Amino acid sequence: MLKENISFASIQNKILVNIGSQIITSYELKNRVKTILVLNNKELNQENINNVKSEALNFLINFKLKKEEIIKYKIIANDKAVLKHLDSIASNYNTDKNGLETLFKNNGLSYELFLDGIKTEFAWQNLIFSLYQDKIKLNEKEIDEELNQILAKQKQTEEYNLAEIEVILENNVNDKKKIEEIVDQINEIGFKDTAIKYSTSLSALEGGKLGWISSQALSNIVLNRVKEMKPGDVSKPIFQSETATFIKLLDKRKISFNDINLKKMKSQIISQKKNELLNLFSNSYLSKIKNTTLIQYNE
Repeated sequence: MLKENISFASIQNKILVNIGSQIITSYELKNRVKTILVLNNKELNQENINNVKSEALNFLINFKLKKEEIIKYKIIANDKAVLKHLDSIASNYNTDKNGLETLFKNNGLSYELFLDGIKTEFAWQNLIFSLYQDKIKLNEKEIDEELNQILAKQKQTEEYNLAEIEVILENNVNDKKKIEEIVDQINEIGFKDTAIKYSTSLSALEGGKLGWISSQALSNIVLNRVKEMKPGDVSKPIFQSETATFIKLLDKRKISFNDINLKKMKSQIISQKKNELLNLFSNSYLSKIKNTTLIQYNE
């Protein structure tokens, strides 16, 4: 395994990990660590490097596993989805996609590797959808009936502004340690920085932000936690299949149904439910290929 006290200045570019036919180099690890720190406005010092190195390596391992699968199945990312995500990240730094690219260049970071990571993630989502699309079909008639029942019983609904930290579990003794470490980090450096450091979700580089979501679009297990929380509260880990998820309630509000586009609400409910199923299948598939792929760490 890699030693946490190794300084980046002292290592030459070499192969750190072999993952099937893929490799992780010291340059890639250095770039990923620096990317996390720069985008999080953290000083590039040895303490901060050591704090994020382990999670950066885990990210790269998952990235290489996904990369191998999308190459095998010849899947590509949706360019519009990639550009939309880049615009969302850029807006956090009060710039656009070109400004984001300049930010990388000015800090000696590889924008190409960053972009490849995003494209690989969206291609991976396309792969999961293609493999499991028959299992994520929703009954829209039932959703319509659900909305009609809500309209008949109440005049208002609640929306929640949420952020998340999602981690993939290994189903061994390391899981408890990881959960405890995340709880400690949330208390020490805050939810946003912990999301950037640990979360495996696409929302990670945005500090875990999910935005406003209606109560009807949330799963029962998440809604039951969130509706008991106050703004600023962080939930205990929510365990689902291969993952543990921490939810932070940023804000909440009451919305009159007269002010809501019901077609938009229905679309949000469908999208949220599909995303939950896709995440479930994605994490399960990733765990499966990780368990069947030779991962060799080099000293």
